[in-house]
Amino acid sequence: MSHRFAVVAEAAADHRTATDLADRVLTEAIDWLDEHLVIHQREWVIDVASERLTWKRMRKLAEDAGIEAEGFFAGEPALPDAQAARRALRYLRATVPELEAVLLIRDRDDRADRHDGLEQARREDHEGLVIVVGLAVVEREAWVISGFEPQSEAEQATLDAERQTLGFQPHEQSHQLTACKADYAQRSPKRVLRQLSGGNHDRERTCWQVTRLDVLRDRGKENGLAAYLDEVRTRLAPLIGHVRGSTGS
Repeated sequence: MSHRFAVVAEAAADHRTATDLADRVLTEAIDWLDEHLVIHQREWVIDVASERLTWKRMRKLAEDAGIEAEGFFAGEPALPDAQAARRALRYLRATVPELEAVLLIRDRDDRADRHDGLEQARREDHEGLVIVVGLAVVEREAWVISGFEPQSEAEQATLDAERQTLGFQPHEQSHQLTACKADYAQRSPKRVLRQLSGGNHDRERTCWQVTRLDVLRDRGKENGLAAYLDEVRTRLAPLIGHVRGSTGS
């Protein structure tokens, strides 16, 4: 039987990046699982009632279902995103049958305390529902940039030019890029990714689908990617099977 995991994210690209990476970690972590079997072992729930599970749409979905999220957390006021996460978790528990886990995928943007808010919501009682948090510092594009490996002299020249412009290697230090509304700003992750990939979405996908996980973990120590991969391994993988290197049966 397939395990049901719901994913709340910013947009379709974020859903794709997060679930592709999670599949890679699941097949790495579980001895008998491979890329051909994993699709039969998990179901990614990214739509409910023909609506994509995005943070923006979640408020209306919850309101239409009569789900409330206001109030304190263990007597403390809500931090950024705590109520949004609570709303999403309550809605999904109420509407998705046989749900085992929820992945909360979010851009940190310029809100350094956003992670604390997501943790506030996760600490509540969710009746056994597993919660995985993936917080991209500063945006999802920083995770993608972490996986950029030049495949030609032209791509190497583009990477070198970006290093000269930024003053650091973007694929190794993507956390130094700045989330901002100006997508063409010098330190915008979106601008840097467009430059490196040539605006080619297939080229972007190789960054998270092909680059070795150990490379992504190393480069993702400060942009939230390594933490997300670890959460998938420690929280999600055990729902499917025994994890390599873990203790117990």
